[in-house]
Amino acid sequence: MGTIGRAVARAFVNAGARIACYDPANVDASQLPFEARAMPLDDLIAACDVLSLHVPLMAETKGLIGARQLASMKKGAVLIQASRGGIVDERALADALRTGHLGAAAVDVYSTEPIPADHPLLALEGEAAWRILFTPHIAGVTRQSAAFLFRSAWENVERVLLRGEAPLHRVY
Repeated sequence: MGTIGRAVARAFVNAGARIACYDPANVDASQLPFEARAMPLDDLIAACDVLSLHVPLMAETKGLIGARQLASMKKGAVLIQASRGGIVDERALADALRTGHLGAAAVDVYSTEPIPADHPLLALEGEAAWRILFTPHIAGVTRQSAAFLFRSAWENVERVLLRGEAPLHRVY
């Protein structure tokens, strides 16, 4: 439930969805600006109709969604992979789509980029191929995002140099 997760959850709330979430940083769901139910990851995966991923790629998240997690999702559920390549086992995802267990998937990032021609998701055929949406990972390439990033960076410089405060959004 970081910045992106919250924005996506808000869009789902605005469309009438109920929100359940898992956050490894233990964000207090009662403090979110919308109603959300915090759940352990395995319980969330098994309960949701749409699983939308928005986590960084770290040792703890690499391979977070594999064959076991995909098999535990509801039959017909939808996976949205918009985090980082390496979070989802793409071969297992292709198998879950091929067998019809998953209703659909939207994939915005891949373990290898650019996606190779022999990638298992590109090899899907028939109905399985109709149930996957590929999108380019370019949400940050807009005038609005560039303006926001520049403004945020400048405000951070002012915060440190003019006010002597600690920087926000520090990257290590």
